[in-house]
Amino acid sequence: MAAKTIVCGGVRRRIGNGESTLIWTHPWLQDDHDPMVQTEMPLQLQGARVSGLIDQQTGNWDPSILTDLFQPSDVTEILKIPISLDYDDTWYWYGDPRGEYSVKSGYRLIVGNYQGNNGIFTKWLHLWKLKVPPKWKMFLWRATSDILPTTTNLLIKRVDVDPQCAMCGISQEDTMHALVLCDYARNIWEKSNLTIPNIVTNVFHDWFSELLNVLDSDGMLYAAAILYNVWRARNRAVWEATLPRPESVLKAAAAAVLAWTRAHPLPTPRTAMLSSGTVGSGQHGVELHTAETSHGPPRRLCRVDGGFMHETANAAFGAVLLDTNEGYVSACSGPLRGCSSPLMAEALACKEALSWLKDRGEQNVEIYTDCLALHHYLTTPTVVLRTYLGYAIDSCRLTSSLFQSCSFHLIPRLDNYLAHALATTAYQQTATMYWDLLPPDILSAYF
Repeated sequence: MAAKTIVCGGVRRRIGNGESTLIWTHPWLQDDHDPMVQTEMPLQLQGARVSGLIDQQTGNWDPSILTDLFQPSDVTEILKIPISLDYDDTWYWYGDPRGEYSVKSGYRLIVGNYQGNNGIFTKWLHLWKLKVPPKWKMFLWRATSDILPTTTNLLIKRVDVDPQCAMCGISQEDTMHALVLCDYARNIWEKSNLTIPNIVTNVFHDWFSELLNVLDSDGMLYAAAILYNVWRARNRAVWEATLPRPESVLKAAAAAVLAWTRAHPLPTPRTAMLSSGTVGSGQHGVELHTAETSHGPPRRLCRVDGGFMHETANAAFGAVLLDTNEGYVSACSGPLRGCSSPLMAEALACKEALSWLKDRGEQNVEIYTDCLALHHYLTTPTVVLRTYLGYAIDSCRLTSSLFQSCSFHLIPRLDNYLAHALATTAYQQTATMYWDLLPPDILSAYF
């Protein structure tokens, strides 16, 4: 029950038909800071429900009622909310694509999405993407967070230990000294022949951040192995009173790197293309799984992309229709409404593209998107979304069932560049067709 306040603070009402949501009592706006209506409640409207704000004939918000009842800021927030009369109102967890509470989302609600600033390590994404063994990655996380049990940290925790470094016996040991500045560690780095940052600092994460800048993936793999084995040598000095020769540490690091690379070989370019379902052909791919047979009706390929601008909350979509040989057939693009996130923009873009294809009379289509999450939701019918994203996903599934044949595929982002260019152009225009507005160099690159 101690977490009740946290859970209640992150739940919202998803508006469907609006019949079970109270206007002034329930949290139903999509404002990040305050989901409650700010306009003062008239006494005669106590207990009024959101359904009274919806035009039942059109299924949209009634602008005349909104402007009469609410202050402009509330009207703006209400108009951002997509509604669907086919759904009942329901609770969902705000900020999660599925609308489900998790410990992780609850933690983020408490501490916020902290952004690093000066003096804080900011390259966590680079660290987690390193192709190194998980235990090395966890060790690097502990080192950059300065939570390794060095003598300095142990003394801070009031553990009675000798503050001197067990390897050199000269200086007090902290993370930077143990892994880089100690004479023993310095000797190892000099023999490694790696390009080491030449910066003056006693902060390990500053040094490690520069290391990420100067080394490639192979260099970082070897550097991580050295750091891990230097710390192992340090532990032997503490617990066994023995210290291996620097050459032995480098040999152990090199052996670990060799074993890791043999167990996890890097994919060749062709292997990577095969795993993603494409084989490179010029600047865009030719899909292996879309090879047309000699029998059956012709099919078309549609590449779709959505874009979302965080600063203005504007969204747009682009769709390119190609024939079997990837020749240009048609294209469309336009603005999107009711978007609150990039994923929502991708889903609505797919919805608009399917409607466009259906209006054209297409019967056999393959939809290509570069959004992994959208592809997962569209191809996994068992996934139920409690958020507004569920409206768009359900609409895509329903529209796709109206085709003779319709399938969804994931495509590398580079291959989807033309659809992205259409969506980007739509940010700056108000028409619904932008094909003629694309720069000539983009057109010549594809056709």
